[in-house]
Amino acid sequence: MTRLTGVLFAIAANGLFATSDTLVKLLSLRYPIFQIIAMQASVACIVVGIVIWRDKAYRLSAIRNPKMLIGRGFLAGVGTVSGFYAFSLLPLADVYAITFGSPLVVTVAAAWLLGERTGPARWIAILVGFSGILIMVQPGYAALSLGHLAAFMNVFVGAGVILIMRTIGSQENRAIMVAAVMAGLLTASLPGVFLSHAPAWSDVGLVIVAGLVMVSAQFLMIESLRLAPVSSVAPMQYTKLVWAIPVGFFVFGDEPKLHVMAGALVVIGSVLYLLNHQRRFDNSLATVRRSDPSVRVKCIEGDKLG
Repeated sequence: MTRLTGVLFAIAANGLFATSDTLVKLLSLRYPIFQIIAMQASVACIVVGIVIWRDKAYRLSAIRNPKMLIGRGFLAGVGTVSGFYAFSLLPLADVYAITFGSPLVVTVAAAWLLGERTGPARWIAILVGFSGILIMVQPGYAALSLGHLAAFMNVFVGAGVILIMRTIGSQENRAIMVAAVMAGLLTASLPGVFLSHAPAWSDVGLVIVAGLVMVSAQFLMIESLRLAPVSSVAPMQYTKLVWAIPVGFFVFGDEPKLHVMAGALVVIGSVLYLLNHQRRFDNSLATVRRSDPSVRVKCIEGDKLG
């Protein structure tokens, strides 16, 4: 039941993220990206401050991994700027489809930086996944824009966030982790001080809703990772496409592109294979440890599972 609750929270969180992205895309028609980030984060900070006060997490002693939190905040700032910029230039579905490649980068980074074993079958799945991204962007056939570059930057930023969350997700207070994100957003929005102009009263409500939706999604996603394993939570990001395709078509007039959808399916398939592979490995590891806790599991490493 706990796992199911975590999965449902992840679905809700991704739905809220998609809603927030839609509102940001609407606002980007009238305001600079940096100003949107500042306005959205300012609203979210009010909620975060209330939660921190309620949880009594305002003491410095409540922070266990300050360097990791600073890194999380930095990546949040960079990722939000690049993501919002990509949304302002490209259809929602195109940006989501490209950023689905983050788990592929995580697998490669874990092999090189963390020493995790990666067998031939997993490397093949990674290569297939990256080929799906090439199908989406069609280098040499379609003109690549700064929006595509921003979306690709988000792939690597998202991978960094996943690696950090794997390390400290179960250790830090949820409000502290969201506060680190908001600090990163406010820092990234500083250029907006020189570019911003007063929002129209008709947009104030839109800004407030965007901030509340975004911060709610942050809390829900953190909670989902506490209740369910990453292998169950991560695939829920693909539900964003269910939102992005009809919204992109009816709100922004973006027609779904066949090559983008085909490439997205290739990426999704390869990532699901990798997640299933990791789940089987974790189950095998748990079985061996239950039978003999003293065993340092080398006999069932990744290449044994294909």
